[in-house]
Amino acid sequence: MKNHITLIFLSILLCGCSGGYPELGNGYKIVGEGGYETAVVNPENTVMISGYILDYATDSDFILISQSPSDSLPPMNFLLYTDSDREEIAMDNTIYRTYWIIVKNQPNKYSYDSTTQFATYSNVHGPFNKLEYRNLRSRLNVSNDLKLLNE
Repeated sequence: MKNHITLIFLSILLCGCSGGYPELGNGYKIVGEGGYETAVVNPENTVMISGYILDYATDSDFILISQSPSDSLPPMNFLLYTDSDREEIAMDNTIYRTYWIIVKNQPNKYSYDSTTQFATYSNVHGPFNKLEYRNLRSRLNVSNDLKLLNE
């Protein structure tokens, strides 16, 4: 009986943790295994942006992402990760971050540079520092209403 209750508790806990990741539109979504391991995937579940997703904003045309490598983040001192935990970390100006823009209306064409061994997708732009990100936002005519928390 004790094992039965433990199994039920673990099932509820595991199922409850997976539902917190948002849909970003056009089949894009954030997925993760808990903690600092999150990624943005396309409709085919191919990872477009990996690492820790600090913040995101989306509209019908664009997905804006601020991201940080997991090893650049403070030790996690909480058992269950919530959206308010993510927001608190996203507002921390001391955390290293890069910026990405996904153009939802453009084709998602894959290419691979064998010299650098780097895969790219035609509609995924980044990683950028803040200045490069702002310049691309302007060139792509991203609405001023669409913003990240720490922009």
